[in-house]
Amino acid sequence: MRSPLGIGGGFVGVIGAIGLIVAGVSAFIAVPAGMALAGLVGVIAHMAGAGPKQAIAARDAEIARAASEKLEQAEAGRNALSHMRIADPEVSSAVQLVVQSAGAYLEACRKENTHDPLADDAIAQARDLVDIYLKEQDEASTEKRYGLEDQDPFVDAKQRVVGGLKDKALVLRERRIQIDGGLPPVDQLSVREELK
Repeated sequence: MRSPLGIGGGFVGVIGAIGLIVAGVSAFIAVPAGMALAGLVGVIAHMAGAGPKQAIAARDAEIARAASEKLEQAEAGRNALSHMRIADPEVSSAVQLVVQSAGAYLEACRKENTHDPLADDAIAQARDLVDIYLKEQDEASTEKRYGLEDQDPFVDAKQRVVGGLKDKALVLRERRIQIDGGLPPVDQLSVREELK
């Protein structure tokens, strides 16, 4: 009864029952007649295919809404990465690779009106990796400044983070290829020209 079809049928039934009561028919007869009318409207609409079409349209709208929300989250993660300033050129380059790959993935998603949970997760994980790296750099800087001993050494932090970021960029590239077919721009233009 939550669908527009169900609400419409219920509305027709209520109006029918009220009309019968106003016309002088007993409420004991008018209410069941209104309910029967609502049921009849539902049966006719179902036989005409309105119910399944409406259900499919509602499901498609829900999928599109969920995809849009996921893309907004992924875009926010990409933007956060793009604004991070990292002194080390190798780490900074790996972050920019993720940002660029995420941008291409998001563009493909917008064109195809979809998203990929693996790619969305790769963006979130890349952000986590950078946060971990920056936290380790802050701790190391504090320990060095005050002559403290490193209580929790992060062995090969830079190499591990760079490797992780490159892995995330690769996932984003692979998922983008799955979405848009991975054609280079020149081939995409050729396909569009042929379709005209």
